[in-house]
Amino acid sequence: MRTLPDPHVLAFLLVDTVLLLVLYGRLLAALRGARACLRSTYSTMELLGNTYLCSSVNLMSLLLLPVFAATLSATHLSKPGYFWTVQALIVLVIWRKLVYLLMGWLTSRKTVFHNAETISRAIGIAMVAGALPAFLAGWVEPDLPSWVLWGWIALAVVVCGGVYVFRVSALFLHAGFSIFFRVLYLCGLEILPVCVVANYLIHGN
Repeated sequence: MRTLPDPHVLAFLLVDTVLLLVLYGRLLAALRGARACLRSTYSTMELLGNTYLCSSVNLMSLLLLPVFAATLSATHLSKPGYFWTVQALIVLVIWRKLVYLLMGWLTSRKTVFHNAETISRAIGIAMVAGALPAFLAGWVEPDLPSWVLWGWIALAVVVCGGVYVFRVSALFLHAGFSIFFRVLYLCGLEILPVCVVANYLIHGN
């Protein structure tokens, strides 16, 4: 049975949607950047060399954050509620930003980690786009089993996450980082925080 959305959530999403429509050209550019990251390592390098596409990816990744939170909340995959979901995702974004800045400073390779951040945001846009059908399907067909929607979102997250790990590993390999560093960095500073936030969203604690 379809329930009426919280008016505050609806207003928040309406403002976000208006911004996305106003910046429609940037949204299309960001989607092109996301597709480039999914397609190949070569096209990913082309993306990183295009200032307009990179700035569009960085901007749209933030504006699409409320959309992803809405997808998680509407499918009941996130338990804490919409605004708590948004806050948890923002905390994760801030954490990742700090990690990229810190690692760039510690290794004296700021460009490498700046590029890793751009790849992360581009893949994040692809993940939001991939998970969006679950939100639409749940809205059109409220009686659709939750496991179908959750499975679809999980598939989008796993596929995009796998592509991200592969692209960043290639980036680090080209920069001369050791296998030990790559594994330690990805497991300790990338995957673990994502798992912590995912556990909070799924279980609500």
